[in-house]
This record gives sequence, structure tokens and C-alpha cells, in this order.
Amino acid sequence: MFNFLAATFGRPQTRPQPAAQDGELDGAYGGGVRYRPRLTAQILRDHEVIRREMRALLDACRAQDEDAEIVCMRRFADSFRRAGLIKSVQLYPYLRWALEKDRMATIQFKSTHRELERSSLLIEAVLTDYLDSPWDSYRRRRFVHDVVRVAGLFAQMLRQEEGTLLPLYAPPGQYRYVDGVDTF
Repeated sequence: MFNFLAATFGRPQTRPQPAAQDGELDGAYGGGVRYRPRLTAQILRDHEVIRREMRALLDACRAQDEDAEIVCMRRFADSFRRAGLIKSVQLYPYLRWALEKDRMATIQFKSTHRELERSSLLIEAVLTDYLDSPWDSYRRRRFVHDVVRVAGLFAQMLRQEEGTLLPLYAPPGQYRYVDGVDTF
């Protein structure tokens, strides 16, 4: 049937081949990830900006200035989301690729990444709750408590990223893997 229609409408006589699988594309693009020499410095700068915005938000909470609280929360949310997107697109995929040949490192990376994802989702839930809906009396009462909780989660995330993950971000030639041979 296909050959008849192809001949009738002047199309090629062969069927189109399915698109390349993800694994083939990864190989074609050098693993699908790329090392960016300035990424660590950019992430550290972003962390400093977000820290300043969190401090401003906490200061607005101390001053009990609702307008400043909203403005500061919006600024924090914008910076937090921007940095999170950069890390999700550039940092984490590279580390996952770089550590994939070491089973134990992969397990530990995935565990750390899950914790960071969980914290990010909790922070995002609070930001969405306050920024995407009107503030009622319940939200006003809970605001400071929720901001303090977000600040704690955020500080924990930064410690994990800056202390554990960012030092692992190295050019591809820097990774050495043990081939299962006991070296001790």
C-alpha cells in the first residue's frame, strides 16, 4: 500500500526511519552535557544574591511591613527559580554524567539530588502559596513561620551544594574511576 501511494504522489519508495533514540543522540553530542568553566563561579554569585534577598525578606518580617514582605518574597522567588533552573539544566546533568561510571558515587549523588529536589519543592510550594493567591488571615498568621522554614531549607540546600556538589564539578579529564580492583 505504501509503495502504491509513494509512486502515485512522487514520494520516495522507502519508509521514513524512526527518529534516533536518546542514547544515540547522547553519543552524537558528546554525552549530551558539556563542562562550563565559569558555572561554579556563576552559581556562587547567584547564591550570594539569593542570600541577600533572603536576609531582606527576614528583615521585612522583623519590621512587620507587609508590602516589603511581598516585594522581598517576589525578589527571592525570582532569583531562587532562576538559579534552580540553571542548576537543573547545567550542573546536575553534568554531575550525573560525570559520576555514572562509579556506582557508589552515582547512588550517593542521586540521594543528595533527591534531598535537594525535596527541599526545592517545599520552598517552591511556599512561594507559590503566597505569591499566587490572596493573603487571608491564615496566611498572614503563618507567614513569618513559613519564611523561617524556607530560610532553614534554603540554608541547608546551600550547604549541601557548596560543600558537596560544587567541588565535584570538574572538567571531564579530572575524573578517575577504580575498575573494581582492590587498591587497599
